Amino acid sequence: MLLSFNNEQLFASSKINVKSIILAFVCSLVLIIGGLFYYNQSKTEDYSGVSFSNANGNEAINKDEKAEDKHDEKIFVDVKGAVKHPGVFETTKDKRVKDLIEEAGGLLDDADTSTLNLSQKVKDQMVIYVLKHGEKPKQISDGSTSSSNKDVININTANKEQLMKISGVGKTKAEAIISYREKNGDFKKKEDITKVKGIGKATFEKIKDKIEV
Repeated sequence: MLLSFNNEQLFASSKINVKSIILAFVCSLVLIIGGLFYYNQSKTEDYSGVSFSNANGNEAINKDEKAEDKHDEKIFVDVKGAVKHPGVFETTKDKRVKDLIEEAGGLLDDADTSTLNLSQKVKDQMVIYVLKHGEKPKQISDGSTSSSNKDVININTANKEQLMKISGVGKTKAEAIISYREKNGDFKKKEDITKVKGIGKATFEKIKDKIEV
């Protein structure tokens, strides 16, 4: 009788242990699956963030490369007059008048730079003419204009003194034109001069036949 009771008790205890083991196994399996799922989600988010960052980085690099290519674009400028080695020079759009004069060997002793804007950026087919002291200014076509009228001023290449020759344009307006040009680049059309402070539509109507781009 006692042996039978012990066997029944042992069997019941075994059933409880099996259930506990199965329950523990299931709980462990759930925890493992949950952990793997959370890890994969975190890893995916991290990678997507890296990918997004790289995309932005590549876009910025491409913009910088395009800007560099624009500055490195080859142009030709003709330097004449009172320089040591006049001629046509291959250069880039980021250069200025003073840089081209230096490439031409520098100024002669009798050079007069009072009519030059040494800080002006150069452009393709531009002509830089350095006067000698006592020499009168010449109207020179720089390849970007088609007019040979001596009274017509190119507002993209003219210096302050030349701009002041335009009727109604004094020192202040001439300086404003040069300042606008240096900040925004060349004028695309004659009408763009009205974007310069102090030059309105009324002034433009008076000078439109005396200017060109």
